[in-house]
Amino acid sequence: MTVFRRPRMPRGGRLVICAVMCGVLAVGGLTELVMRQQAAGRFKDRMNARLGTSVDVAFGRTPVVLQLARGAFPHVEVEGDDATFRRFTGVDFHADLEHVVRSGGSLAVHSSQVRAEMSAESLAETVTSATGLGARGGGATVTPDPDSEELVIRTGPAGRLSVAMRPELDGEGIRLERTAVRFGEREVPEGLADQLLAQAPRELDLSGLPLDLQPSRLTVTERGLRLDLRGRQATFEN
Repeated sequence: MTVFRRPRMPRGGRLVICAVMCGVLAVGGLTELVMRQQAAGRFKDRMNARLGTSVDVAFGRTPVVLQLARGAFPHVEVEGDDATFRRFTGVDFHADLEHVVRSGGSLAVHSSQVRAEMSAESLAETVTSATGLGARGGGATVTPDPDSEELVIRTGPAGRLSVAMRPELDGEGIRLERTAVRFGEREVPEGLADQLLAQAPRELDLSGLPLDLQPSRLTVTERGLRLDLRGRQATFEN
């Protein structure tokens, strides 16, 4: 019985094929890297100016080349530090955008979730800016108390004036319930407290946010304040 054997490819031929395959993979990887950077750059341009900070954008494991070919991004993650969010400054946030579709010069987003973290230091700056408390006395400090779900603001000479407030969600805003005002160890009468804090806002409006974001949960943490928001289908314009 005669056995036929397939002739072996010369060593040089195998090396050529391997080199071609490696080249194709390298070009594909480089193309993916370039397209990913360009797509991320377009997202950053849309968001940097609105948030007053630089953001990082991630598109998940699916190759961006395929996502661009389909005209949709299944999941986009956006992170940023020291952003400006209405009256709040120094906000760190993480956003998850689901099913983002390019439509002309805008982006249509099916749904979104955002978590914003505000440190005690950034809250103190917001309080000083919004109320004037501590503007002439070296500023204000904010101490979060997760157990009582309160923020304690200290200002005045040696920080002896303290104002305890409990932030709560109220529709599309945050309501600040004043629970106690003290000077040193003594409680300030309510009438005098009203005069001292006449300029202090009792509500913070969060209506009309981008992506139709609505506040869903507010938490006093050891670090400061955490705000969770959810958005429905919306269009993100240039």
